[in-house]
Amino acid sequence: MRRSGMVLLILFVFGSSAWGWWPRGHGILTRAAVQALPADAPAFLRAGAGMVAHAAVDPDVAKNRGTLHLEKAGHPVHYFNMELFEVADLPASRYAFARLCAELGKKPEQVGLLPYVTAEYTGQLALSFAEFRKWPDNPHIQNKCLIYAGYVAHFAQEVCQPLNLTIHWNGRVVDGKSSRTRIHEKIDGLLQNLDLRPEEIAEGLTAAPVDSLMTGIVAQMHESYGEVESALSMEQYLVPKDVDWKNEPAVRAFAEKHAKRAAGFTVSLYLTAWKMSEKIRLPGWIDRGEMDQIKK
Repeated sequence: MRRSGMVLLILFVFGSSAWGWWPRGHGILTRAAVQALPADAPAFLRAGAGMVAHAAVDPDVAKNRGTLHLEKAGHPVHYFNMELFEVADLPASRYAFARLCAELGKKPEQVGLLPYVTAEYTGQLALSFAEFRKWPDNPHIQNKCLIYAGYVAHFAQEVCQPLNLTIHWNGRVVDGKSSRTRIHEKIDGLLQNLDLRPEEIAEGLTAAPVDSLMTGIVAQMHESYGEVESALSMEQYLVPKDVDWKNEPAVRAFAEKHAKRAAGFTVSLYLTAWKMSEKIRLPGWIDRGEMDQIKK
């Protein structure tokens, strides 16, 4: 690519502010995921579906210019541009990733941090689940499990939005210039605009924990990235103003397919966190019952 084209591309990617699924969409997907949990899942998690869905919106609320430091940190965690980094070389931590990006002459915020924030919050949920196993009647532990489950849901669902994984997120990029069709936001709004219901998405949904957390996340990223062309093909229905896309079978089929995939991956990460929590050893200095003045 010509240098001028590369500059335009870098500016375009760096300036991306994709939202992922719209807030109501995250709520729909998260409620579907909680409904699809297996019968032996912790009862409080199923009962707290409303709180989980509420928290699932928070990572988008954090992209607010009134909180400068939070807003600046909040954008790169919502995407990962697969064209800019060989995901097979993904280091174990975001700090090692930043160092590798520097060696390659890239900026981490250009590439994105989505796999890291997804793994980190899944780990945080696993740690909270470990506390729940030890202090199952502590309401504070249950509450934070619900909040972290919401954050895990948000980023699991971001991984399943194909346009979060490509430089073509806002329309195809040709010679460093985006077509700017706004296809990303149009796909983001499908779940709520088509009025998909959580129970529809949850019906028949099954999932299993992954054997390796980051490997599982990367595998889902590859699967989602394979759907980029399918997502861009939705432009023929969603961009023209004279198309009745709500009654277009291809659009509904696309929305339902990706809704089930996103809800299913959310469940998978919940089950992964629960499985991880079995082997987590909590430090001896922590006694939540005594510290929180709750009898065991």
